[in-house]
Amino acid sequence: MSATTDARVRRDLVHRANDQEVLVSPPWRQGGGEYGSTTVTTGISPYYRDHPGSHWLDALLLIEACRQAALSAAHEFAGLSRDIAFFFNSIDMEITDPATLAGVDGELTIVTAFEQLRLRSDGTPKQIAYTQRGTDGSGRTVVRTSMAVQGVPKGRYQELRAYQRDGLVPPTTAGLRPEAGRRAGLSTPQSVARTQTANVALARLRAGADGVSAALAPDFANASLFDHDYDHYPAMVLIEAGRQLALAGSRRPAEHVVTAVRATFEHFAELDRETRIVASHDERWVDVECAQDGLVVTRMSFGLAPAGPDAGEVP
Repeated sequence: MSATTDARVRRDLVHRANDQEVLVSPPWRQGGGEYGSTTVTTGISPYYRDHPGSHWLDALLLIEACRQAALSAAHEFAGLSRDIAFFFNSIDMEITDPATLAGVDGELTIVTAFEQLRLRSDGTPKQIAYTQRGTDGSGRTVVRTSMAVQGVPKGRYQELRAYQRDGLVPPTTAGLRPEAGRRAGLSTPQSVARTQTANVALARLRAGADGVSAALAPDFANASLFDHDYDHYPAMVLIEAGRQLALAGSRRPAEHVVTAVRATFEHFAELDRETRIVASHDERWVDVECAQDGLVVTRMSFGLAPAGPDAGEVP
């Protein structure tokens, strides 16, 4: 069984406020305890089309679609409460066949298998861990993911955040939007393989002998990066900033794509603290750290490959 390719899952099942940020169909049960979903990439946010090449090679599009597929299946079939604030522990995504994925005509099927689904008596998650595979119309696997998330009831979330901040209530993106100073020295879209200034997440880019660094400076009014009001930088924003820095460190950003992402989120990234992002290259990966006040809040690694027919080869 599958869903029609133009039917989107309900926004509340994927914790999204805007229809164009919903990237998957309603989930269905598959054999062997797995769950299926279909991507829906018609009428999506122009953010996901803001690339020199195919939108399918957008790591954020793939990660977000896979997140939505798993979350909606857990809500629909596993008794997961909807009154939850979620946060990522880790994300591991690999495009296994970049050339085939770039040429996909149609939608992907995402199959989710929950390796761990530990819920409290009220339906809130102690730990959710899952693996996924995304296949094209012929059944070829083009992307694989492994993710782990946790969550708390929304009523306890503010208490948790204030405790982490020594009793101080965190500011939100809605309240900080008028502050333009953060984006002083904004990188050019071309330097991070984007075309629209609103989608640039880095400022004060610096190149050194050991790599590149920049300040985190996304646009809080960007409804794709910040679909609703946040009191911290969400995982997707941090990954997008890391992706941009990894590409900025290559000789020709627009001629490369990210084919793999590994990320761990060790602390909340606070909105009211300067965030410095540093990238260093080794033979196959670009390692990126996001730090605030000397504390590393997120560690990421990105695999890069040439765009076009040679996608998948190490540059």
